Amino acid sequence: MSAKNRRFLIAYVSLVVLPVAGLLGVLKSGRTLMAPSSVGGVWKLRINPAQLTAMPCGRSLASTPEPVMTISQSGQRFTLEFADGPRATASGLIEGATLSASLRPLQPWSNESGCGNDRVLTMAGTVDPAAVPRTVAGTLSVSDCPSCTPVEFHAVREARPGSKGGY
Repeated sequence: MSAKNRRFLIAYVSLVVLPVAGLLGVLKSGRTLMAPSSVGGVWKLRINPAQLTAMPCGRSLASTPEPVMTISQSGQRFTLEFADGPRATASGLIEGATLSASLRPLQPWSNESGCGNDRVLTMAGTVDPAAVPRTVAGTLSVSDCPSCTPVEFHAVREARPGSKGGY
């Protein structure tokens, strides 16, 4: 084989064969990847106000007849905030169809009796991806309170204005 042919073969292998082999490897390994469920948007919460009022840090949330929360999602992580309800620092994680979030009440919510800065509300739920509009069912509980009964919630995502039922 001449030197010219050898250089051509080396260039062909390094510029064509290796990139194509790398692309095929990436595509093969990426087949098993699954995108997390989409939970971003505006959600209406349905919670029993009587049960919520009995929970520490629950009265402020129960004062809103139908609390609305907005979720901002980036990959598996999300943040949430209540539109007209109490202020909280809240972040969470979604794995498959299961979501979990921690809400730390801010002033004046944390001034509620039995609440305080050390209390964290934990939201755990399951997304129903087949439901239209999308729904989440789960529980809201208080950390470091073994005697507190978790409160069940149901959330329904509101459709964007102008969309046809989807998000």
